Amino acid sequence: MNEMEAPTRSSSSSQGIQSLEIAFSILKCFKEAKAPLSVSELSKRLEMPKNKIHKYLVSFIRVGALIQNKKDSTYAMGPALIELGLVALQQYDVAKIAKPHIREFSKRINHSVALAIWSEEGPMIAEYERSDKPIQVEIQAGYRFPLLMTALGKCFAAFLPSTQVRPLIQREIDNYQLDEQTVNQELQTIREERVSFRNTPFAGIPGSMSVASPIFDYTGNMVAALCLIGFAGEIDISPTSEDVLKLKEKASQITKQLT
Repeated sequence: MNEMEAPTRSSSSSQGIQSLEIAFSILKCFKEAKAPLSVSELSKRLEMPKNKIHKYLVSFIRVGALIQNKKDSTYAMGPALIELGLVALQQYDVAKIAKPHIREFSKRINHSVALAIWSEEGPMIAEYERSDKPIQVEIQAGYRFPLLMTALGKCFAAFLPSTQVRPLIQREIDNYQLDEQTVNQELQTIREERVSFRNTPFAGIPGSMSVASPIFDYTGNMVAALCLIGFAGEIDISPTSEDVLKLKEKASQITKQLT
């Protein structure tokens, strides 16, 4: 299954959460109707008792997924759904646009190349292209990794809003016993140079060496990071090396396509 595709009913035999599936079916009604709906209309469409639907609607309103028009007692999609939809569309567009770039780039330089995006739980691999070298770095799409112990993570730590990443940064400083001043200095350098590095092995992190560069959208916000991953001696991570310059150039090309 492609990492950007949703699983189908036939592809999943594990037991799910019925209430969640019912909730999603209610939201689908609004998508299909493309208009506000009343409890009665939802009841007819879903063949479900009104009192049962009402309980879901109350929860949807609490979390901002739906809004209620009290004048005619209808419901419509709320700001939380719109925000989630925009983020999902943005991430899908980034991965879709970047995919051919990643394949071409990996083949041209014969290094493994990864694209990471931000998720609610932190940075995550969205696309990965292996090199043709005898010894491979294996990374699965969906793999999540630390902020401060990886080149990709450091990009997000440097360029995402402080309110979004600072709690995670502080937690890793404490967990890995890092010097906060050194961390802040490195993040500032990354912002200035638009490139981050990892040149030491770290438990659970594939490859012993990596270099990453940020990708931005039309608003100027960072939406992804592009990374070369390999072993010592394979990648030259010096700031002016050919590998680093080509990586920054490719990240800039993707940024231009997004803007």
